[in-house]
Formats: sequence, structure tokens, C-alpha cells
Amino acid sequence: MDWTSYIVRGTWVTVLSFMLQGCATSSLFTAYPNQAAAFQKVISSNQTNPAIDSVLASLNDERDSADAMLYMMERGRINQLNSRFDESKSDFQLVISNFDDQDLASTVELSNTAAQGSSILVNDNAIPYKGAGYERIFTHHHQAFNYLGEHDLEGASVEFRKVALEQRVLLEKHEQEVAEAYEEAEENNVDLSTLSEEFSGLDTIAGSVKSSFQNAYTFYASAAFWEATGELNSALVDYKKAFEINSNSELLKQDIARITYKQGSKSEYPDLNLPKDDQGVIVVFFEDGFVPAKSEIKIPIPTFDGGFISLAFPYYDTNQWPVSQSLKATDDKFNELGLSETVVDVGALAVKDLKEQVPALIVRQALRGYAKYELQKQAEKQGGWAGQLAASAYNIISESADRRSWLTLPHTGQVMRFNLDEGLTDVSFATAFTQTKVKLDVKAGRTTFIRIVNANNSLLTQAYEI
Repeated sequence: MDWTSYIVRGTWVTVLSFMLQGCATSSLFTAYPNQAAAFQKVISSNQTNPAIDSVLASLNDERDSADAMLYMMERGRINQLNSRFDESKSDFQLVISNFDDQDLASTVELSNTAAQGSSILVNDNAIPYKGAGYERIFTHHHQAFNYLGEHDLEGASVEFRKVALEQRVLLEKHEQEVAEAYEEAEENNVDLSTLSEEFSGLDTIAGSVKSSFQNAYTFYASAAFWEATGELNSALVDYKKAFEINSNSELLKQDIARITYKQGSKSEYPDLNLPKDDQGVIVVFFEDGFVPAKSEIKIPIPTFDGGFISLAFPYYDTNQWPVSQSLKATDDKFNELGLSETVVDVGALAVKDLKEQVPALIVRQALRGYAKYELQKQAEKQGGWAGQLAASAYNIISESADRRSWLTLPHTGQVMRFNLDEGLTDVSFATAFTQTKVKLDVKAGRTTFIRIVNANNSLLTQAYEI
């Protein structure tokens, strides 16, 4: 493709279009983490805070925007944590529909052609947000909990089955995308090794997970649901999948042993955590903190005449990585009931996702560097020093890394499981810095899911009876 002639004909039209008509996405010239701070704040604040309605309304205005998927992920989670399950279902359904549309490759290619072209002249924020693999899994995870919140076990079961299928499909899709990125780099004569070293700092965090989308927290939720509803075969499959990801988990070993025992096999496991006849089961899902946001680094790209042009890349500052808290449960007599175990580090999934995107990211940025360099040369040739100054100013203003991601997700997902005698009882839940008390109506032979979200040391609680 003749990028020089393309730039000469279309650059200033594109630039003026963005300036006069507004951004293709709200993140084009404003870093997304700055917007998401408001979403995190309303989750952390008192749930009756009227600011929540204001934020939800502003997010709803983005329902038809290029970044609708991202904003509806945020809106769906905020609605769900405020027990507005029907609204949350609507938000997440839009996201799910968009993911389904992406699976139709021809539709995606056609719809993204203009945005891909604009991104060459601006930045990757011009490309409509498509969502990461781990975000796709969490969308179905949250949708399942919306159905649980409405006591719709059939709807929840459909979502849990979908999420298991999604994780298998994503594995195949991911391998294809990585291969295509390397092919594109070769076609455009982009040496990936020269810039990949700049991202080596991500290796430690990224290496702590097997893939960017396999989520043991979701596997555990579906397994616990299947066990509670008596579908032991499905429960065993998902507990084992969670165990494949967390092979050192004593909790998961116990869960697998319990299911096989229920299916009639003998077990030598010392404690199966089986409830007595007059007890109910409590499964706690603890979501701690917020997933870290991407930062930005500037990397110099060499030009063909020996010069350099600086381009912005998204990055995670792993030197300032947050430490997750655990959750302890005690009864009204101060007896310890359990301590949560981390089964997914969402921050690590996000880092792994970025690391996997590096080949394609470098190709786009290399092409962008060349395009902007040609823009500057042509502007100088046609407009003299004034043209060069305008082009240089535009390059500086427009060069911004794509820092978009679902930022109201937790940093880690943790679980614990214990049994309680039938009847009304108070259970206290505490982290190192805060605590809350939940009143439970325990029913013998039944399972209750307790969901606790730690948002800046404000514990939000929800109960779902299965």
C-alpha cells in the first residue's frame, strides 16, 4: 500500500473530522483510566449515593458509541453490585451480542476497516473496543450471577454452560490470532525482537498464569452451582478444570474428593467438608480490589533516514503491583469458619493479555510511526515551517497509548466453603483493614452463595440462594 499518497490525500481531512465532530471513541485523546476512576469511586462509596445514578446515566449515553462494549461492561458490574439485576442483564447482553458479532469474521473486518485506517493517523483508541478474552469470560460469569440474583436457576445454568464453551473456543481463536500477528510482522518487515525486549518487564506477572483467559474463579463458580443443583458430573468436570489451573490448591483437591465420594467412590481424603443432615452449605466468592490499569511508555522507532519518532505503547508497571488481601469468616462465637483462597489473579490475566498482543501491537505502531513520519515530511514540503510545526504538534497531541480495559473488575477472585447449622445466624467477614457482618437464613440441604466485594476497603455483600 502507498502510505505516502494515502497520507497526503486524507490526513488533514481525518484530523479535522476528529477535531470538529468529536472522537470516534471517548478515549481517543483522554486516557481511559481517568474516566474509569469515577466508576470505581461509585462502587466504593455508599450504595445509596445519588452519584451512582449519575454515573449510570452517563454510561448509558455510551450505549451506541464505538466503545459501547467497554462502557456496558462497567455499567453492568455497577448495576449488579447494586442488585439491579435486570438492568445489568441488559448491559451484559449488549456486550455478549457484540462478542457474538465478532465471531462472524467478515462482519468484523468490514466494520473495522475505517477505524483501522483512522488509527494509523491517530492512535489505537480510534479502533472500537473489542474486549479481551478474560473480559469475555467475566461477562458470562456476571450474567450467570444476574440470573441467580433473580432466582432463575435455568438462566444461570445456560450462562455457566456458555462460559465453559467460550473458554474452549478462545483457546483455538487465540492460537490463530498470534500466528496471524507474526505473519503480518513478516509481511511488513517489522523486526519484533527489537521492541519485544521493552516489554520483558511483564514476564514475571504474565508467567504466573497459563493463559490470558482461562479463569479458575469462573470454573469454581460453575462447579459449585452444579454441585448445589445435583449435577455432579458437570461439577466434577469444572472442579478439575479449576484444579488444572491451580494445581497446588488444597481446597480444590478437597472439592474433587467430595464429588467423587458423592458419586459412590471411596475416598481417603482426611476431610471432605461434607455438611451434616441439619446443615446448609455456604460458598463465599470474594473479589478483592480493582484490576490494575495500564500505564504508558514511549519507545523511539527508527525512521528510514536515520532519525527517530517516539510512539506510545500501553504497559503495566509491575514494580508497583498491588498486594491482594484475604478474607476470614467467623461465627457469632468468634470461631473461625474459613479463610479465602485465591483462584484467579485478574491482574495477571490482564498482563498476560497485553503480553500476547505485543506482536500485533508492534506492527500497528511501526506502521503508524512511518505514517506520521511521512505526514511530517509532506507537511514540511507543502507548508514549509508552518506545516512542519502543525504536523509535529498533531503528532505529539495524537500519540496516546490504548489504555482501555474493564477496570471495575477485581484484582483477585477468591473462594471459601463451610457448613452452618440450619436457622438464622450472623457471620462476620473481615480483611486486614475492614469487616462486615451478614445475617444468613441457613436451610438444611441447601446452598447459599455469598459474594463479597472489597472496593477500597468498603465491603459490599450479596447473598444468592440456590
